[in-house]
Amino acid sequence: MPEGFLREILKLEARLEGFLESEEAFVKELKNCIEKMKKLNGYIERLKRKSEPKKFEKLTRLRLETIKTLNGALKEESGSEQEKSHLLESFGALILALEEVRSNLELARQ
Repeated sequence: MPEGFLREILKLEARLEGFLESEEAFVKELKNCIEKMKKLNGYIERLKRKSEPKKFEKLTRLRLETIKTLNGALKEESGSEQEKSHLLESFGALILALEEVRSNLELARQ
């Protein structure tokens, strides 16, 4: 296999692994965020039934935790999107390397 083509294949393989890892981290963080929001919603429902000052303090704390978790999920997605852009770059480089191999073979046959 031509060196440049193999290099691009291996680069694509490595970038795919990076992308998959970042996607897994995003999904994990997003699931955590969903659980926090469910917890917050349950607390809000209980708070509607009886209003106490300490309950509002807890609501504020839960709300902040939920916002931080959502922020973490968005950061993970940002990393995932960056990895995805590297994958797209590798696809283009791989196609170019393959075309160069074909072109060189064609020239060698002449």
